[in-house]
Amino acid sequence: MPGHRARILVVDDSRTQLEWLVKVLDREGYLVATAADGKEAIRKVRGEPPDLVLLDMVLPDMDGLEVLRIVKARPEDRFIPVIILSVKADLDSKVTGLRIGADDFLAKPFAEAEILARCAAMLRIKSLQDQLRETQRKLAEQAITDELTGLKNRRAFDERLQEEFRRAQRYSDPVSLIMIDLDHFKQVNDRFGHPFGDVVLRGAAEQLCASTRDPDICARYGGEEFAVILPKTHLQGALSVAERIWKELGGRRYPVPPGTPATGLGADGALHVTASMGLAFYPSKDIGSPELLLRYADEALYQAKRSGRNTICLYQAQSYRYDAGGR
Repeated sequence: MPGHRARILVVDDSRTQLEWLVKVLDREGYLVATAADGKEAIRKVRGEPPDLVLLDMVLPDMDGLEVLRIVKARPEDRFIPVIILSVKADLDSKVTGLRIGADDFLAKPFAEAEILARCAAMLRIKSLQDQLRETQRKLAEQAITDELTGLKNRRAFDERLQEEFRRAQRYSDPVSLIMIDLDHFKQVNDRFGHPFGDVVLRGAAEQLCASTRDPDICARYGGEEFAVILPKTHLQGALSVAERIWKELGGRRYPVPPGTPATGLGADGALHVTASMGLAFYPSKDIGSPELLLRYADEALYQAKRSGRNTICLYQAQSYRYDAGGR
């Protein structure tokens, strides 16, 4: 990474060796931290993970191989290369260290040019590993993200609904689901064109995120239909969230091109797109699976649309209309 100064942790109980390594590495432009024993090394790796560790095999408080095991057993995905420094140059010592997870082995004493070359090689490998992990992370995120809105896509929604419902069953927690459909969206596309329709979809997605909490899962279910999973949320809490979303979606303004006829626009001269919403929750009668939670939230949504749209319907054994303010 341009401008990035690699951080190297040097672990050695020899003050002379430590000071020499710090001088050599500092002159090369690295940020150098030191540790004189295994416990201090582990604490520093956990507190601020370095880009590379130079680890002496012989430490005053614990075996260097034990420190290596702990460093390499970190649960994070972050790759931290370790070069073992040892006065033991025999094959068995090298093989043991490499088997446990060391990335390189350097026998003492070593020349300045050699330690710098080994460090540079390990840091190149780390950079490539980090780039690969970041690429994999982005690809994994793209696979579950709706490209237009940035919300979770249908695949991710299906997976998370299964997870949250099973978690609710396991821990006797509530979970609620809101299905949302933008009213008369086809007319928006027909009148203003699909690019403007995309603006509306992105705006609705933005509004959903602004109206919900971090633990809530917002997804684009398909077309102009959205879904919100509310973990650990009882009926009353879900109704409050639904009403807030409903009001803010309907209140959001979408400026139209100059000269657009005022028919169907708000008093402010902008387009307002209302929403119909269906809500179902667990635990509730007849709902014993994530598939039924989805089915009944969807039924409530269609009841809202049949009732004239721009309203919220709650599924409760038999769907009924919830008066969300009389709009």
